[in-house]
Amino acid sequence: MIYQNRQLALWIFVMMFVFIVYLIWIASTIDSWWFIWLWSTFTILLGALFWCLEVKVNADEILLSYGFGFINKKIQLQQILQVEVVRNAWWYGLGIRLTPHGWMWSISGLDAIELTYQDGNKFRIGTNQPQGLYQALITGIC
Repeated sequence: MIYQNRQLALWIFVMMFVFIVYLIWIASTIDSWWFIWLWSTFTILLGALFWCLEVKVNADEILLSYGFGFINKKIQLQQILQVEVVRNAWWYGLGIRLTPHGWMWSISGLDAIELTYQDGNKFRIGTNQPQGLYQALITGIC
């Protein structure tokens, strides 16, 4: 393993807290328990799927995974033509997004690595360690 980083999504925990407070308020005002169970399930599922973004770089591929790994992606290093440190615009948002620069996986912050594939397509990986990930990718590609 050349590089490994797990970035936590603190906003998920804040959002879950707000959802739970809202749920308690709803529970005190309505008599609809199915809605409360549905809301709770949605909140827990969202938190479990997106609580972190893990990036691993080994000798021949990049492994990306959200949360417990149900949502993941593998990128072969041999597909990569160019690697660049970039800064995302705030309006690109967080999560899995299609941006003007191709697909982006991000969980927190604006710093990212932009990969340019051999076919010209681009992909961005949001990270709190842009220089470390950049160095690992340059080492792995060369």
